[in-house]
Amino acid sequence: MSELIKVTKQGSILSISLNRLDKKNALTAAMYSELASIFRDQVEDTNAVIFTGGTDFTAGNDLEDFLNNPPTVADAPVFEFMRALSTCPVPVIAAVDGFAVGIGTTLLLHCDFVYATAKSLFVMPFINLAVVPEFASSLLLPRRVGHVKAAEMLLLGEKFDAQAALEYGIINQICEPKNLIATAQATAEKLASKPRTALLHSKALMRRDDEPLAQRIAVESKLFSEMVAAPEAQAAIEKILKR
Repeated sequence: MSELIKVTKQGSILSISLNRLDKKNALTAAMYSELASIFRDQVEDTNAVIFTGGTDFTAGNDLEDFLNNPPTVADAPVFEFMRALSTCPVPVIAAVDGFAVGIGTTLLLHCDFVYATAKSLFVMPFINLAVVPEFASSLLLPRRVGHVKAAEMLLLGEKFDAQAALEYGIINQICEPKNLIATAQATAEKLASKPRTALLHSKALMRRDDEPLAQRIAVESKLFSEMVAAPEAQAAIEKILKR
């Protein structure tokens, strides 16, 4: 594990912190590769992941490294990271302070909880770099904020602040800087107390592609029937009955 990404584990909570502070956590191909490995291989026995970056979440791609290592193949490190984060089976909690540039904003669309400080700044400057949006942001952002707001963000490539991000539903809450990690930790602890099988299935259901209503009901019903007969659900129901 490099010094540029710090990983700690406490119980069933995995914490990942970007640690390239002198470069505002600009991401290199090597860092993407490491992050992909973490999200693939280190979440097996966790209930939650906290993802943060200190005083700046991330300035996005390290442009010099990006030019030297352009992602021109399907298994490029940045695409491996995208696949690993977007398919992470456990809830991911992002704690954002300072700059969240490019992928620093688009990755938030794949997180389940996002907390940010008032001085956080978000921008997706792809149009200004003569490239297109990435990480499915051209699909997810219009769904989240509507077409006209997504057009402002993706076609103008201008910054927006934490209050706008809150109004758009990109973040859950604006926190004082001193409370940012504590807020993320409190949510992670709540998730850590939940039955893991139900937690994983619930996230998987929420992340399914759009499908006919009847089909979704059928999928949920099958899972519900299987799980309600399992010892974990039986124990949870008995615990409630004894209150």
